[in-house]
Amino acid sequence: MDCIDVIIPCYNAENTLARAIESVLVQPELGCLWLVDDASTDSTASQIRQWQQRYPQQIRAEFLATNRGQALARNWAALLSASSHIAFLDADDAYQPHALQAASAVFRFRPQAGLLRLPVTGHNIPEHYRQHTQFALVWRTFEMITATNTGFNRAYFLACGGFPSDSLFRRLGGEDGALGLATVESCMVATLFDKAGMTDIGVDFYGHDNMHVRKLLDDMLFGHARPDCGEAALQQVNAVTQTIVQRLHDLQQILDYPNPGKQALQLFTD
Repeated sequence: MDCIDVIIPCYNAENTLARAIESVLVQPELGCLWLVDDASTDSTASQIRQWQQRYPQQIRAEFLATNRGQALARNWAALLSASSHIAFLDADDAYQPHALQAASAVFRFRPQAGLLRLPVTGHNIPEHYRQHTQFALVWRTFEMITATNTGFNRAYFLACGGFPSDSLFRRLGGEDGALGLATVESCMVATLFDKAGMTDIGVDFYGHDNMHVRKLLDDMLFGHARPDCGEAALQQVNAVTQTIVQRLHDLQQILDYPNPGKQALQLFTD
């Protein structure tokens, strides 16, 4: 069995964290569960300590001194993990019973996959979104850019530089989308969205008033563009995506060099 480390960034998640943790701990394919508290101001940190005390062999806890954002919290645990594969789950979501079983199977039989995306089932999504004729299409877009349904080859994830933590994303969100677009350009992105051959292999997404996907739905379904996300911001996001793609291209050139090993060089100046 190929075990997978799961990483949950936690910020003021006292009302949903237990549900997320419980959904991970029941997965037989779990390696370690990493809980990274991002300087929460509620009881999240104390809950994490309690969970770690109950499951010291399965749970690793990290506590950031200042709030640094989900991207850095995820990246920190990814650096500390020793697993060959890692998965990310948000603290207000939950795995379905066979999520990691499916992920483990994909990475075993498709080792060339850099990223796997599990299906996302939405709960508490307002009806005016669900009833829209284009909802399914836009939801599929969400499934292709969110972080909560992802499993990565860890070496590939680190080569990408992790989730971008630029100040732009701290302000607007969307770091998962920038990385997601880069992966589509640079690796095999496996998906289990349709007719996957198994059931209960996805992520249960629980909607709430402050969910980031609301902005995506408002924009793509109703044309309500975000006033704080103009052309300049979109160009910055695209630049970050292309930087990730170029970084991977440069690495590929190194790995593809046909004559590895020590080589003595000389520098000549005029």
